[in-house]
Parts: sequence; structure tokens; C-alpha cells
Amino acid sequence: MFAVLDANGKPTGATKRRADIHRDGDWHGALHIWVGGVEAAGRSFALFQRRSASKDTWPGSVDVAVGGHLRAGESLAETVREAEEEIGLVLTLADLTHLGRRFAHSVGGTDNEVQEVFGVRSDLALDRYRLHPDEVTAVISVGLDDAIALFEGVVETVPALELRRDPASTVPAAIAVGVNDFAAGEVGGYAVRALRGLRAVVAGRAPEPFELR
Repeated sequence: MFAVLDANGKPTGATKRRADIHRDGDWHGALHIWVGGVEAAGRSFALFQRRSASKDTWPGSVDVAVGGHLRAGESLAETVREAEEEIGLVLTLADLTHLGRRFAHSVGGTDNEVQEVFGVRSDLALDRYRLHPDEVTAVISVGLDDAIALFEGVVETVPALELRRDPASTVPAAIAVGVNDFAAGEVGGYAVRALRGLRAVVAGRAPEPFELR
């Protein structure tokens, strides 16, 4: 069950099942955690996940490292559990830095989320993440500056490393990704703001929080 929110992100007091929320286009709460780190060679990177092919939205697409819905009656601190469930990264709310808030309108208007957006630094190698067997197919590392340039529209594709959830895959594969490979991919806007905030977090600076409607 999800809590139904109003257009300003405030609870209305009503709750609905996930399927009914999406059917009716109600506003509901969500959490995004952008993960970045620094490699041994000193390069800053952003971590992404590849969504499972069985997902009901954006199957197989590259997406923010951690994303999840807020269940009815659940606190934001409890929802942070998604990080461990999806990629095996154990976090608490205190570990996270608030990057901003986004009112995300889906194409067709059926999945409207009020997303609380956070960033966290994790320098773990790709093979240290434990991926959810049904929801996450792979983890992907992209140079942080490259990712920002991609979503700013400066370049069309950027190099990346992908490690798939497969016992036979022990070495990341070199791939190229473009904006269209990402869930709800779009140049500018949200991704640029979130990645710039993440770059500040990775560098140990306080980002300027944003609100996007």
C-alpha cells in the first residue's frame, strides 16, 4: 500500500495499492539514492544499475543506483533499506546527503512520483555489490564528469564498465552508453542537477539542494 500525496507532496490520508496508484496517476512518494566514488587511480565515477528485463517500467534500462517507493506508514529512514535490497549497500539515512526533491511526471501521466533525492559516496569495486536477483541485472560505472557531459548534451555516448549478475561474469565489460539507454532519459534537467550534487558529495562538499517540478 502506498500513501496518496497531493500536488505539493503532502499526504492526503488516503492509501492505495501500487497498481491502483499507477492506474489513477496519483502522486506518491519515492526515494532515489545517487551513488558515486573514487577509483584507486583517482577517477571519480557514478554508479548506475541496469534494471531487470522483467520490470514493469523501463525494463533493461540503465537507472539511478538505488530507487524505491515509500510504502504507506513507512518513514524515509526505513525506505533506505532499498539500497541493501537492490545492490547490497548497507546504509542509514544519516549516511546520505540530501540533494533535492523532484516532482516526476511520467509519460502518459500514470506514474507521478515525489522523489526525495540523496547522494552517497561509496568507493567499492563493482564486484563488491550484491544485486537483487529479480530487479537488478548489472551495475555500471561511468566517469562522473563523463556522465555530466552526457546529460548536458555535450557528447552523445560515454564509455562505461558493466558487471552483470552472472556467476560467469567476474570482469566488468567495456560498453558505451547514451542518454537513450537510461530510464526516462533526457538531456539536461534532473540528471544534471543530481550528478552535480553527487560530484560535490564525492569531493566532500555540501551541495546546493534543488527542487524540480
